[in-house]
Amino acid sequence: MWPDAFIRAAVVLAAAAFLTSGAYSDDVRMVRLAGTPEQIGTTWGEINKQVIGHDLEASYLKRAKEAGISRETLIERSAAALRIIEQIAPHWIEEARAVARAADVPEDLYLAYLDGVVRSRFLGEDPEECTSYAVSREHTRGGAILFHKTRDNRDVPQSVYIMESSIEGIHKFIAVSNATGPLGFSMMVNEKGLAGAGDYPPNRKKDSSTLRLEPAPDKYRGIMSGTIMRHIAETASTCDEALAIVERCVDNGWYSGGNVGGTHWLFVDREGTILEVWNNSGHVASKVHTQQAYFSRLNHSPAARRLREAAEPVDFELFHGVSRDPSICFGSSISGMTVEIDPDDPGRFTTAWIALPTHAAAFPLMMGQSRTPRCLADGSAYELGKKSPRKPKEWQAIEQSIHAGKERFKQELTASIEAGNPEPAHVEMMDRWSQQQALNLMNVLKE
Repeated sequence: MWPDAFIRAAVVLAAAAFLTSGAYSDDVRMVRLAGTPEQIGTTWGEINKQVIGHDLEASYLKRAKEAGISRETLIERSAAALRIIEQIAPHWIEEARAVARAADVPEDLYLAYLDGVVRSRFLGEDPEECTSYAVSREHTRGGAILFHKTRDNRDVPQSVYIMESSIEGIHKFIAVSNATGPLGFSMMVNEKGLAGAGDYPPNRKKDSSTLRLEPAPDKYRGIMSGTIMRHIAETASTCDEALAIVERCVDNGWYSGGNVGGTHWLFVDREGTILEVWNNSGHVASKVHTQQAYFSRLNHSPAARRLREAAEPVDFELFHGVSRDPSICFGSSISGMTVEIDPDDPGRFTTAWIALPTHAAAFPLMMGQSRTPRCLADGSAYELGKKSPRKPKEWQAIEQSIHAGKERFKQELTASIEAGNPEPAHVEMMDRWSQQQALNLMNVLKE
C-alpha cells in the first residue's frame, strides 16, 4: 500500500506541474497558504466558504439573537481584541478581511466572530477539556522529541494547514484549527522546532497539574489563548520565548479567558524542554518537567501508565498509539496532533501527524513542504474520518508503515541535500510524498 517505488520516483519527478496535472482527485490536490496576508486569506476563504458562512450564522449570530445580543453589541464587544491585534500582528486583520471577502460574509461581523466565538465568551461556554502529553527524550528511542495534543470540543470541521507568510520575521508553522478561520488555533509546531497547545486550566480538569496559581477576576475583553498561540507560533523559537509572550499578554492586561478563567499550556522545543504553563488574567505559573511522561490531565489513566511503565524506550508507535487509548480518546476528541521535532533541521524534517478526529487515521505533514492536501485544509478529511470505525490496530499498522517509509524518505532527502541538489526539488519531493500519503489514507477511509 505504501510502495518504496513512489519515494524513489519522487527524486526524479521534480516538476511542480505534477501537482496540478489531474493525477489526483480534487480532495487531495495541494493548496498553498503562503504569501501576503491577502493571498493567504483569499485562499482560505475560497476553500472554506461554506463552512465559514454556516458557522458564522449557526454558532454566532443565531445564538446571539436567542440571547438578545445585537449585531452592534457583538462588534463592540470584540473591539478590544482587535485593538490588541493591531498592535501585535496587524497582518491578521488584513488576512481576516480577505477571508471574509472570499467567503462572501460581512467583514465587520467576521472580525468580531473570530474573537467572540472562542469559548463563546459572549454567548455561553463550549467544552474544551483537552489532553496534551510529552515524554522526556531521555526515555524515548534515539532521544526523539515527541509532543501530542488531543482536542476535545464541539463538532465543527477541523482544518490542518501549513502556513508560510511572506512578511519578514514571521515563522512558518503547521497548525490545527476550526475550518472557519486560521486566526487562532489549539495546537501547532513551527519551523524553529517549537510545538505548543493550550486548553482549559487545571482547576477545571480531572487529575491535572500540581501548579498553584493565585486567583484573578474573570475577564471578557481581550485576546484568547488561540490568538496568543498564533502569535507564539509566528514569533517564538523556544519554550522560554513562548512563556515570555504569555507573561507579556497577562502583564499588559490583554489576556481574556471569560468565565473559564485561564489557560493551561504545554510547550516542547527542539532542545527537548517540556514546559507546563498556567495563567489567568492576572498571574502566570510555569514548570519544566523532566519525568518520563507528562500529561496535562488524567495523570493516572491507563494511557499515562502505558508511557510511564514502558519497559523499553518510548518510540513513535507507542507514543502516538496512546492517543487512541479509550481512557483519553472520547467522542468529543475532534482532532489530535502528534509531532516529531527534528532537533537538527526542524524547518525541513519536523513532522506533524494529524488525526481527524482523534480515533481516525493520522495524516503526515513535513515542515519542509510548501503545500497542504486540500482534504486536510477544507475539513473533508474530518467529515470522512468521523464516519470511520474505531479500529486502532489497523490505523496503527498503516501508520507504522508510513512512518518507516518516512524515515527512508528522509535518508534519501538528506543524501540529495548533501549532494548539493537544488532546494526547490526537495520541497516538491516532500509535497508529493505528503500528497501520496493523503491519497492512500483517503482511499482507506472511503472503503
